[in-house]
Amino acid sequence: MNIEFKSDKNELSKLGILDTYIKRKIKYYFLKDFKKIKADQQTKIIKDWKDRYSIKTNKDFDNWLKLYEINFEEWIDLINFDYNWASWCLDQFKEKLFSYYQQKKDEFDYYTFSKITVKKKDLADELYLRIKEKESTFEEIALKFSEGNEKLSRGSIGPVLFKNIEDSISKILKVGDENQIWQPKFIDREWTILRLDKKSHADFNHKLKLKLALELGDEFLKEKFYEIQNKKTS
Repeated sequence: MNIEFKSDKNELSKLGILDTYIKRKIKYYFLKDFKKIKADQQTKIIKDWKDRYSIKTNKDFDNWLKLYEINFEEWIDLINFDYNWASWCLDQFKEKLFSYYQQKKDEFDYYTFSKITVKKKDLADELYLRIKEKESTFEEIALKFSEGNEKLSRGSIGPVLFKNIEDSISKILKVGDENQIWQPKFIDREWTILRLDKKSHADFNHKLKLKLALELGDEFLKEKFYEIQNKKTS
């Protein structure tokens, strides 16, 4: 099969990846005078990359290079480029990181909660009272009566990132205290009893700082991309 893999900007635009192409050019522009990578850093960059892609042997590595049709020097440029962009973002946005973290803090919190779901309101009210009166534990009720998948874990869910919890439940949990149980709520056509078990706040550590810095970097690239495109059309 002979397929030519040449493209121009019009084709890239039609494919919806022109912005990716231009943003990469913008990255190169801002990284051209960025600090050089030292030998000890290079060793770590290579190790981290191989760990991420589960490259265990030289044969695995050679196969990867063949698959993507690049040589060793091109590969080094590729992984160093990604490392330098991450370092540039950390340096460029270091003064904004904490305030940005404060804005998005809830998204990185982990919640562990329990729920019981049933179809009938009368049953939900009865089960809620049995838990409140300590006639049965939440776990016992969930195992015996719950009609959702949570039954398999005795009602327990998580820990799960706050942003990954459905809105109708996350809004309730966000304003609750640990061990709080809510009266049955009608959620997604079912009666749901909720209990907040644990709320864990994300540490403002290097891993999170890097994630936030890259997010700010993406926003920066979007702005520059629109600037460039608007200049062409004005």
